Amino acid sequence: MLLEAAVAVLALATAPFAVAQDPYPVTGVPVGSGVDGVPLRQNINDLQAAGGPAWDLYIRALSAMQAAKETDPLSYFQIEGTVPMRRLLRIHGRPFIEWDGAGSQQSTGSGWAGYCPHGEALFVSWHRPYVMLFEQLLVSNAKQIASTYPGQYQQQYAAAAESLRAPFWDWAADSTVPAATVPATVQVNFPNGQGLEGRSIPNPLYTYTIPPAVLTGEFGPFDAQMRSQTVRCPSPQTYPASANGNLASRPYKQWMYDAFTRASNFSDFAVTSNSVVSLELIHNGIHWDAACGQQFVSPDLSAFDPLFMLHHANVDRIWAYWQAIRPDQDIFQYSYPGLSRFATPEGTMISPSSPLPPFFAPQRVPLTTESVRSIKGFGYSYTGLEYWAKSADQMKQDVTLLINSLYSSSTGSPSKRSAPRGEPVQVRRYFARVRLDRAEVEKPCQVNIYLDGKQAGSLVVMNQPAQGIMRAGLTLDEVIQASDMHTMSVDETVDAIKAALAVKIIKADGSTIDITKVPSLRVDLEHVVVTKPAANDQFPKFGTSSLLALGDSILRKII
Repeated sequence: MLLEAAVAVLALATAPFAVAQDPYPVTGVPVGSGVDGVPLRQNINDLQAAGGPAWDLYIRALSAMQAAKETDPLSYFQIEGTVPMRRLLRIHGRPFIEWDGAGSQQSTGSGWAGYCPHGEALFVSWHRPYVMLFEQLLVSNAKQIASTYPGQYQQQYAAAAESLRAPFWDWAADSTVPAATVPATVQVNFPNGQGLEGRSIPNPLYTYTIPPAVLTGEFGPFDAQMRSQTVRCPSPQTYPASANGNLASRPYKQWMYDAFTRASNFSDFAVTSNSVVSLELIHNGIHWDAACGQQFVSPDLSAFDPLFMLHHANVDRIWAYWQAIRPDQDIFQYSYPGLSRFATPEGTMISPSSPLPPFFAPQRVPLTTESVRSIKGFGYSYTGLEYWAKSADQMKQDVTLLINSLYSSSTGSPSKRSAPRGEPVQVRRYFARVRLDRAEVEKPCQVNIYLDGKQAGSLVVMNQPAQGIMRAGLTLDEVIQASDMHTMSVDETVDAIKAALAVKIIKADGSTIDITKVPSLRVDLEHVVVTKPAANDQFPKFGTSSLLALGDSILRKII
């Protein structure tokens, strides 16, 4: 704690434009006056494929951020100050200490003591300024690095730094880990006299080395396993093969499309839902799959894996697209008693105007869900959301086209109520509605649904939140389509599912949890006729569903 305080004092004392009593302000990357529009965040795969100055600067800036020492806060120092990477990453979880003068610890009892909220409506809005803060530091470093390139390359690298933004990993459109995260080293161009020199350097997307002082607990308890760096898929597993196998086991593309097209309100879409897999639960699956567990699945350590910001930039992108197609449901509009967090006691009433600690605008103005609900003014955007050149209606249409292009699929069984020639096609879809109290299971774990012994759906229950009801609607379409069920009548299909469906809860070590000791676990079968869209700028329409409680006999089946 003394070292942390000393570093903060040093950083503020040596930054002439910093205000000593104020936390580092989250403003987004500044865009010059008179500039038409803002840079778009890119898919990490596209950024890597394009290469050139933007790729060089991204890799070098990320490396510089990781290399900055707690005792050397001036690395790539800009006039507004800087924050070493490890101080940025620990905002999310461990070590549980105050960040940058944002306020003392208020978490209660044995509750969660990190800043990040999970399992509540603040989830997406809290992570938006977190990614923005990372982006500010990334671009600040990139601009400083760009200034070191020789004259004939200076303009290219300066322009690349101005347009660089935090890339995202679209795990729904392409459910494989980014190729850029696989090799231990990466080739980038450095200045060499009046020219460029290609060098092979440690890949900052491959792993992150935990500082020894952090690992040994100088700032508080950290990792009980004492892992000196972030780990993905250790032996006998391999990265990326095992991770990609995990990702392929869940229908992320269909889940994402269902969330966009069927969720009825913000909470359905972002938090928890009876009818779809919400964005947060989809996000949980990525945390389990992409590194085969390890630190990435633990909220207290997950931000240290370089996959984290790629993942959460995409979560922000998905939310921004939802906001464009459902502006009436862009944020939550109610109050509720919040869970324990570092700066918030359990039971604090949370509303859209509640602060999002430890994030502040200039002059120590707390950021809130309301103040970050729009990406306008924060120096970035996404394809389809060029708000400076499009109306809200045009963005809604363009995003609808984009979602249909990236995520739609031909799922469902043909409806017996066949549409007349020229009318939209109808299909019948089947969902397993799962309900569970997180407090009743050892976490992290997976709740797996099987049909005839084949995995038909799976949900991840993370360590946080430790309690609360989790709901989701898991599509059964893939397994049904691969079996004889898709040719059966509705009644025959329902009977076949009842006879074939079973549940297993699996812990991180592969052992199982006795589901008879999880009294809250409930699985209901839903089937619904879906009318497919008649045009690419429309979404499918879900009819009235039929619901059947499957009963305790389903839960007692042994796989």
